[in-house]
Amino acid sequence: MKNLKKIGLGLVASLLSISLVGCGSTKEEKKQEEAKQEQKQMGKEKKELEQKISKLESDYEDYTKEKGYMESDDYLVFEADFNILAKSIESKNILQGDDGEIDKHLKDLKTEIDNLSNDQAIKAQKRYGSAVDVYEAAIGTHLHYVLTKADITQHFNAVNTIELDKDFNADNYDYEKIDADATEAIKSIQGTPMKRIKLIKEELEKYKASFSTEEYKQLSSAVNGISLSLNKQVEMLEVLQKQSGKDKSTLEENTKIAETQFLDAKEKVSAFESKLDIQM
Repeated sequence: MKNLKKIGLGLVASLLSISLVGCGSTKEEKKQEEAKQEQKQMGKEKKELEQKISKLESDYEDYTKEKGYMESDDYLVFEADFNILAKSIESKNILQGDDGEIDKHLKDLKTEIDNLSNDQAIKAQKRYGSAVDVYEAAIGTHLHYVLTKADITQHFNAVNTIELDKDFNADNYDYEKIDADATEAIKSIQGTPMKRIKLIKEELEKYKASFSTEEYKQLSSAVNGISLSLNKQVEMLEVLQKQSGKDKSTLEENTKIAETQFLDAKEKVSAFESKLDIQM
């Protein structure tokens, strides 16, 4: 009986030992698996950044393959995408107008990304597409440009460049000049400013996820207000083109409408920039 008891105790001890070894083995296997997964994860962010610079290189080739250079509208889109990526890695390699060395800028940015440590790549990927970076790189400059063009309170505004202080009933009133000036002013408004508004709307939609719902609505409303103001100004100029601008009260009323739309848009832009501490 004593022998049987010893055998029994020995068997229990053996089984317990095997169990502990198995448990230890399971824990070790789990650690090894976690280490493998961590190793796989390492470098993921860097690869994503490398994919972004590769896409920029591909876009550049597409934009230039027909004429050997980028059209201005294409460049503005390319510049925004490039600068958003550059800002994410805190690079000083920022595009500011086509200086003819875009190949070099791309090469330099690619080198910077290749030299990033894993921690730097993780930080850059987290920052990529932030509201501030997107606004500064893709929207802010264009928004301020169209705000300036829509500012009907200033003497250099397209509408205000036309002399309207004379007596509309005077015999020597030069309607031909008014018509010519109004036509030129309409071209000025419907040219670059309207194209920039279209670009801003496209960039806003493209990077919509970068902004909160409130921020997106605020910027969209501001852009819409600028567009309405410019369209109202075109309406006023078309009236002058038709030589029916004798009713000065109508012009003054429309001026107030255009001014209100502009000032409302300006206030929204100012509030947005103030909230995010952006200086443009």
